[in-house]
This record gives sequence, C-alpha cells and structure tokens, in this order.
Amino acid sequence: MNTISKIFGSAFALGLVMSGIAGTVQAADYPKKTITFVVPFGAGGGTDRWARIMSSAAFDVWGHGWRVRNVPGASGVKGWKWMNERPADGHTIYMASPTPIVALARETKPVVDPLKDVKVCALIGFFRPNVAIHKGMPYKDYNSLIEYAKKNPEKVTVGGSGSNLLGGAVLFSQAGAKVTYVTYPGTGPAVTDFLGKHVNVLVTVDEILQGLAPEKAIVVATSSNKAHPDGYEKAVGNKVLQPKDLGYKDSFTALRWIGVHPKTPDSICKTVSDNMKGTLEFKPVANLFKKIKASAVFTPMEEAQKEYVDMVNGTRSGAKLLKKK
Repeated sequence: MNTISKIFGSAFALGLVMSGIAGTVQAADYPKKTITFVVPFGAGGGTDRWARIMSSAAFDVWGHGWRVRNVPGASGVKGWKWMNERPADGHTIYMASPTPIVALARETKPVVDPLKDVKVCALIGFFRPNVAIHKGMPYKDYNSLIEYAKKNPEKVTVGGSGSNLLGGAVLFSQAGAKVTYVTYPGTGPAVTDFLGKHVNVLVTVDEILQGLAPEKAIVVATSSNKAHPDGYEKAVGNKVLQPKDLGYKDSFTALRWIGVHPKTPDSICKTVSDNMKGTLEFKPVANLFKKIKASAVFTPMEEAQKEYVDMVNGTRSGAKLLKKK
C-alpha cells in the first residue's frame, strides 16, 4: 500500500478532474435561483451539520437561498449520481468526504468514476477519524484494545462510515490487529449502533465524540497527525494517541470537498469556489463552526482539484484495507 500520509502529496492526472469542455456560459449572473445543496448522507451526521450551518449564509453571500437536500444511499454514491442527473449549471452542488470514494473503490464495476464524473470547485475543511470504545470492556485504552484484538482475531467489530472506517483501518492494519469492519452509510447509524452496543468500536469525527465522551464513549486514538483541536483531550477526558505517538508511518486525514456536474463551466465553478470562501468567512458561520469544534479550512478551485486527485488515488489504495480477504 502506498503511504496513506502521502494522500495529499504531489498531484497528477489533473486533466481527469477537469473533464468536460469548459462552456462559454459566463458566471456574471450566477446564481439565478435557489441552490440545491446535496448532502449524500442522512440527517444528523457531520456533513449534514456542516451544510445546515453554511446555509445560514446563503442569502448574504450567494444572493439566493440554499435548499439542503439529503440524498442518502450507497455510502454517498446515490447523491453523486442524483447531482449528475441535474443540469450542469452550478445550481446543484454536492458536498462529500472520501466516503463515496471508498465505496466506489471497493466495487468491481463502480457506477461513478470519481476522477471523471465531477468537477471539484473547493475544499472546505478536513476531519480526523477517531477511535472510541465502550466503558467496562476487557480493554480500557488503545494498546489494550489492540492486544485483545490480536488474541481474538476478527472478534472485535469496528463501525463507521466509509472514510472514518478507512482511518480506523490505517491504524489497525499497522498494529497487526485483525478486526471485523462494519461499514455504515453515514455517521448517524454508526453512532446509534455503537450506543446500542451492536459494535465494539466506533470511528468518527471530533465534534461527534465530544458530545459522547467521556460518559458514553472513551476516545483512545486518531488516525490523523494533525494537531488536536484546542481543548479536545480535556473535553473527551483522556489522552488521544496519534499515529506518530504509536510509531506508525501511515496516517489519514479526510477532506471535505465541494463538487458540481463535470460539464459545469469553469467560470461557474470558480464562482462557487469564491462563494464558498465567503460562506466560511461569514461571521455567524465561523462562530457556529467554532462552537462545534469543526475545522473549516478553505482551498480554492485549482489547488483543490490537485489535492482531490491525490485524495482519490490515496483513498483507492487505502480502501484495499477494508476488503475482505
């Protein structure tokens, strides 16, 4: 496997992301109507929370409102296909993470090509997949969890959405632990099953776990070497180990990306990029992100497209960890 920490390294194959001829349509009068903002997961998850927070800036920044539409199914792929069935005019925008790319990488005949069937307009942030366990188990921290998993191969069940689960796999594979991965279509169902103790381990994002720890979950590790958010370890009640703490060479941080129909004119995609920047900088939105401890980091169109290509190739490589032997 290629080193997962190089997912966001040197770019190549940018032309694939730029598929479709850039039309002559000008963006001066864009948008003309309400934006349909597609969340390809169910309500209540991290992507849904981000979309609804950002929608509060729609009229101020975009001049038109957003209709946040949840189109869940197939780990985000259904929403992707739904977006591409709409006109290539920038009025349907898709927000996702590596989750649908993980799902597509695990298919022998994927219905969407992540390098051809989207035009990426911006990156708006990242998230860190974190490993959480229940209280009162035979293990109490990451190291004892790994020891238990090695003594009981495939008995430990690990649940999460695609990109979160990939982060967990990056850790467990380097530890040499054989666990059973349970892939969920979104964060909400994964959290519900964890709280119901239908899975032993949950892998999910910082802001979700801060609402569960330390009473309902013990956060023991993260797949990312990015610095912990301010006050994070205090909030969850214990030290959260990073790959570098464990001596692992591979790490994984998931990107949040914004895409449109692949034939959308570059001029409109660029306006989407500029407006996303304005949305993240809009004070009420920025304040809400701070309250939920979310990391909003903007990357403009051209740079975003390069990083997206690297993410796709790295995710495709890492997704092999989740395939059943």
